[in-house]
Amino acid sequence: GPGSYIPHSIYCNVGRCLSGEAVYREAEILCDIAGGIPATFPHEKDFANPITGEPLLKYTKRNPKMSVEDQAQFWRYLGDQLCSATGGIMNMGNYHGGGSPIMEQIAITTQYDIASRKKLVKYIAGMSGGDREALAPKPPKK
Repeated sequence: GPGSYIPHSIYCNVGRCLSGEAVYREAEILCDIAGGIPATFPHEKDFANPITGEPLLKYTKRNPKMSVEDQAQFWRYLGDQLCSATGGIMNMGNYHGGGSPIMEQIAITTQYDIASRKKLVKYIAGMSGGDREALAPKPPKK
């Protein structure tokens, strides 16, 4: 029905923490796929040059099903993401924007019921101090 939805803060912080920590892995994957092309791709003005333009279009073409102009634009875009000052700033913002992962972890651990999880693990492992009902819903307080 109508009304507001308030997201679960632990799940939000976990998602934000994982996505922030994955930023550099994502950039690494892009680097692995692209190789050195984004860093060494010819400048746009070289494509506009009447002497170098046509050979560059010929030798930078990869996929015959895509226009060479679109391919060149893709490599320029990837170079902007991975090799430019703006790309570096974006990576820092992606990592720390909205709070750095360490702050997300602090928020998670201050709100998370760790003691109940410890009791449940002890129960599952057959250790003393375990509690099978550690995570069972608690009856409402009167």
